[in-house]
Amino acid sequence: MSQGRTSTVPLGVLVRRPELRLAVLTGSDQLDRPIRWAHVSELRDPVPYLLGGELLLTAGVNFPSDVDGYVRGLVAAGVQALGFGVTPVYDDVPAELVEACVRHGLPLLALPPSTPFLAVSQAVGVALAEAEHAELRWLSEAQAALTRAALRPDPVRAVVTTLAELADWWCVLLGDAVVAKAGIADVDPVVAELASRLRAGSGPRSASTELGAWHVVGYPVESGQVLVVGSRRPFSVTDRAVIAVALALLALAERADGRSVTKMLVGEDSSDGYRVVRGRRKSAGGTDIDLGTALVDVDGVELRAVVTTSPDVVAAQAAGWLLAVSSPARVVDLPAADREAGRMLDRAVAIGRPVTAADGVSALVDPDAAARFAGDLLAPLAARPELLDTVRTWLACNGNWDRTAVELGVHRNSVRHRIGVVARELDIDLADVQRRMDLWFALRWSD
Repeated sequence: MSQGRTSTVPLGVLVRRPELRLAVLTGSDQLDRPIRWAHVSELRDPVPYLLGGELLLTAGVNFPSDVDGYVRGLVAAGVQALGFGVTPVYDDVPAELVEACVRHGLPLLALPPSTPFLAVSQAVGVALAEAEHAELRWLSEAQAALTRAALRPDPVRAVVTTLAELADWWCVLLGDAVVAKAGIADVDPVVAELASRLRAGSGPRSASTELGAWHVVGYPVESGQVLVVGSRRPFSVTDRAVIAVALALLALAERADGRSVTKMLVGEDSSDGYRVVRGRRKSAGGTDIDLGTALVDVDGVELRAVVTTSPDVVAAQAAGWLLAVSSPARVVDLPAADREAGRMLDRAVAIGRPVTAADGVSALVDPDAAARFAGDLLAPLAARPELLDTVRTWLACNGNWDRTAVELGVHRNSVRHRIGVVARELDIDLADVQRRMDLWFALRWSD
């Protein structure tokens, strides 16, 4: 399901981090409050310096005598929670502060002496980064799922159904009548009226409303239809990006009247978005896989297909198929792409893992020849694994001494010394781009 906004994290995420040892004194039923950042202030009135959405941290230095007014001001400024650090000023959280937070509905956390404020700020930063990564991952997975749906026999219905399943939404595509729907039994008149307004307009537009506990948004599709989506929480930026992908695919699906297939068959399609997939069944127990295309030829243990989106090679491997995927090609170049995929499949079989165009030139090199090249070049370093690790990291860091030192956990002078030893042992000039390239491929092929 969707991950929410990346600009905030729930207060409960911080409370549940055992290393912080935060105690919830008030607001235990409000741990879903969104925290934008942790801010430290010992001012009697920090409100002018707040933006809203903060977890405000204080140790009670210069604490105001009007505690109720202090808490009331924080709530009005949009502070989401207050963290009070006990010692050195107070041995316990003041009772009047607890009472004021209860009165005004502000969550109050107690920080033990062993938890510095900086640790809380860092925890918020880490949680925000984790939330952002999770959201980007979900966006990528959602795009792939919607693209696969658009390649099914009934693409419009498949895209609408997949969109609803991605985030526990309901979706309905409306024209003069209901074209497709998912996650909803009947179309509410409010939804129909919203779609009607959008169909009557022109230019880029959207509309939103609320329907009971549902947040509802509507967008026109290029074909003159309207896609309406309902969610139990406000739509995030990422949610809207996923819906935008669905809108684009629906527009394409509506135009898919066979013309593109005809152009491809007669060689008039100039698109360079086709790829050839070659595959080999790893065992008799391998299951069938869905590559999202009807252009598939399976002959015993061999597979060949023409696709418009790269398949999930990891999922295919789990299903018992080892795949190789060519670079993008035009229709007229498909025979060359097929030969490329064939060479890549040979390498995939040799190394026991899928190979795609992202593997670069390595995917096209004979595995035995690559191994011989790597062995010959790296032979002087065979007994010095620390040198191999150092030069591999140094090349990956584009020759940056400081970054390499950080990655290896050593001093930058140690990195310089080791790289100097590598250059002498291999008798190569590491300032030469070609020699660096040779060394990089040798290291890759030696893994």
